[in-house]
Amino acid sequence: MAKKPSSGLTKKERSTLAKRARAGKDIGRKGKMFEKVAAKAAKQYGSAEAGRAVAAAAMYKGMKARKKK
Repeated sequence: MAKKPSSGLTKKERSTLAKRARAGKDIGRKGKMFEKVAAKAAKQYGSAEAGRAVAAAAMYKGMKARKKK
């Protein structure tokens, strides 16, 4: 079974990141907000739900990468 993209982050870190995404704030990559990423992924994968899942995975993956530095 594959690990979740959010594994390796504390509950507080996941919560803070999710709140920032819902508020429309920057989620880590300069100039790329959650909705923009989700819209582009939805176009590529064919559904809004899939777009949000891809955007969430990218959001958590980026947070983990920055945390390791």
